[in-house]
Amino acid sequence: MTKKKITLEDFAKIPALNARSIKSKEVARALDEQADSLPYSKVFTSFEFEDFLSQLTPKRFELLRIASKGRHSIADLAIASHRNPSAVSRDVSKLSALGLVKVESVSNEGHGRKKVVIPVASTISINACIAAA
Repeated sequence: MTKKKITLEDFAKIPALNARSIKSKEVARALDEQADSLPYSKVFTSFEFEDFLSQLTPKRFELLRIASKGRHSIADLAIASHRNPSAVSRDVSKLSALGLVKVESVSNEGHGRKKVVIPVASTISINACIAAA
């Protein structure tokens, strides 16, 4: 019995995997070309990085971790994190300003509209280079 090799064409048949495959190719090309920056990445100066770390509090990081599992409403995040919805809403606004999530207003069947938090970043990688004194 021979095993079938999986090719990029197999990924093209599934829209979500195809989109991820396309992004992966773009990143691979940038790496091959030794580009100054990679697509889909955000680079901070040291000052911006310090500000980023100061704003990514443990409670906001917990919300980010919960949100990374899919689309959640503010109320869902509040329940999952055992926090007040207004505090969660403020923290989600900060995460959105940092570019880690986006918030969409969607129809809430029979109850007007609700805010849904959508993860933007699935990974936060820190690569620090500290010059020798």
